[in-house]
Formats: sequence, C-alpha cells, structure tokens
Amino acid sequence: MSYEDSIGVVFDIGSQWAKAGFAGESAPRAVFQSTVGRKPGLTDGFPEVYCGREAILKRGVSQLTWPVQEGLIEDWEEMEKLWHHTFYKELMVAPEESRVMHAVHPLVPERHKEQMAEILFETFAVNSIYLAQSPALVVHASGRTSGVVWENGFACCYAAPVFEGFPLKHSIITSPITGQAITKGLQSLLSNIGYSFTTAIEIELLERIKAEICYVAEDYEEELSFKKSGGDSKVRYELPDGQHVLLDQERFQCPEVLFRPALQGFSCPSIVDDICKCISRCDMDFQGMFFDNIVISGGTSQFTGIEHRLTRELALRPRLAGSGGAVAAAAFAHAAWGGGAILAELRSARGRWMSSGEYEDGGAGRVHHKFF
Repeated sequence: MSYEDSIGVVFDIGSQWAKAGFAGESAPRAVFQSTVGRKPGLTDGFPEVYCGREAILKRGVSQLTWPVQEGLIEDWEEMEKLWHHTFYKELMVAPEESRVMHAVHPLVPERHKEQMAEILFETFAVNSIYLAQSPALVVHASGRTSGVVWENGFACCYAAPVFEGFPLKHSIITSPITGQAITKGLQSLLSNIGYSFTTAIEIELLERIKAEICYVAEDYEEELSFKKSGGDSKVRYELPDGQHVLLDQERFQCPEVLFRPALQGFSCPSIVDDICKCISRCDMDFQGMFFDNIVISGGTSQFTGIEHRLTRELALRPRLAGSGGAVAAAAFAHAAWGGGAILAELRSARGRWMSSGEYEDGGAGRVHHKFF
C-alpha cells in the first residue's frame, strides 16, 4: 500500500491516559486510561486481557498494569496489547493500512525507539511511522515552530526549548512535581482536615476534585491572609455516594507547590526556575525569542489562573529585562495529540516518515537517522 492510500493515525499514550485519532482531525476519537488488566488464571486455555475502560470497570477481578511509566514504555508486552486494542477496538482500523504518528517523551532512549519500530513494523505491519517528540508537537499545536514548552502530565514534568520544530535536548529540565505529586499533596491537605482518600477509586475522586475546583492563586500570601481572616466561604463538593467534602484554602494550596516546592517537602526548583534555567542553556541570540514564546500543556496546565500567575512570576525575573515573558496555554487539552494530527497531514513533512521499505533495508537502527 502506498503512502497516499494509507490512513494517518495519531497516538499519544501517556502514563495515565491514551489519546488516539486520525490525522487532520481537531480532536482525538478515543481518550481512555492507558492500562491493561489481566484476570488470574485461564479461560478456555487463554488469558483474559482487558484494556482501557474495560480494564478499569473490571479492576476488582483483574490485575492492572500501566505499561508507560514517567512517559517511557516499561512493559513492552502489555504495550503491544494496548496498541492492538487501540487499532482494533478504539479506532477500528487495520494497522497494515495505517501510517502511525506516535508522540514520544523528549528524552526517550534510542533503544526504545528501535523497539517501537520493531513492534509496529513486524507485529502490526504498519505502512510507515513517525516518532515525534511531544514538545515539538505542542509547539505545532500552538501555531509556532519555536518556543519553550512546559509540560506537566500525570507522571512526568519538563521544560523543553524547541527551535524550528526540533527540541534542544541539552537544555531540557525535568522536575519531580508532576500531576501525581500534586494529587498526593491534595490527599495530604484533606487528611489534615479529617477527610481520608486512600483507595484507587478515592484517588480518582481526588483527581476530579483537583481538576474541577482547585486553582492557582494570583498572590499566594494575599489569598492565604484573606482566607484566614474569614473571607469567602468554603466550597462544597458532592461525592458520588451522596456525601460531600468542604474545601477552603486547600483549593489553592494544592497547586502552589509548582511555585513553592518546599510546601510539600520538595527540594527542587520551581517551575519558574526550571523555565529560566532551560532558556539560559540556549544560545544567547535566541533567549529573548524563547522567553516571548512559552507554551504550557498537560493536565496541570488546565488549572485556573496558572497562565496569569506564571506570566507574573516570569516578569519579576531580572533576566527578563526587555522581554515580555509571554505565556500561552496550549489551544486545547490534548495539545501533543493535536500537534501530531496537524503534522501528520502536512505534505512538507512526508520525507520525515520512516516507511516499511526503509525498515526492511536499514533495520530498526534507521530510527536514529530519521528521528533525532
């Protein structure tokens, strides 16, 4: 099958959520949890395997595995099951008729790229692949070709400069303050006021509470002083079982760790420090351009107020003299996927794809020359 006749599909499979859809579309067709469940024992001589929503629904009778950890594939056998599920059950498309644009972590090891190519070409017989680094896709989704991406997902967080579509690996800064760490912080804050969230289902509820009612304060000290003086009222959040929790200052204390890591015992720099440090590692001629093109993405970037607060904090840095330090949130929640959907349709990017013919001629090592 020729490149023109193949179906462009776009995968962005993270530590917690998988997004999949077709090239050129504005939103993914499928968004599901990137987990694989196996029921103990055999049924008619075969293991029972569930993926995504079905695995979550049957977690009481199965053992769940999350193949992607901290943005990198750790369990290749289960990842193969997840890809199979995505092709046949989520997108309902034959892999041999598809060309696959797959988002990858900017610091993905070379051996991981090789293994991805081996499985996609040999097991699924896809037409061609494009292993695109997530920061580059986020920049594309924002309508730029250069800029600094601060991405914070469930289990990975980094600041990465991108120049003309290529991430500058030597300047990438990673951080332990991930979405999962923020959720644990909220769990601790609620525990201090008498609410216990410990089971897997309760942790999911915490994720929902965090996403729906938590926010970033424009001025943390001022907001805290206002709350302690009796200002405003507590927010009531209804739980599925009819009970409720009341949150007050916990709503903004939870994400404040991004700007004050010491609040939750972290000894790492804040996100403002990370962004400034990664830009300082770049060529001086381009630092101003990077400061003026900062894009934030990932689930944590959806906090109300984070864009304004980050812009304000960056403006206070001496190194920003003469620069606006403009911060833009990605156009939509699934920015890396969206950038992949755009890039997969561009005729100018056709030469960047690795075809099955190239794989047969050069082997898996060919990925080092195509995707660097």
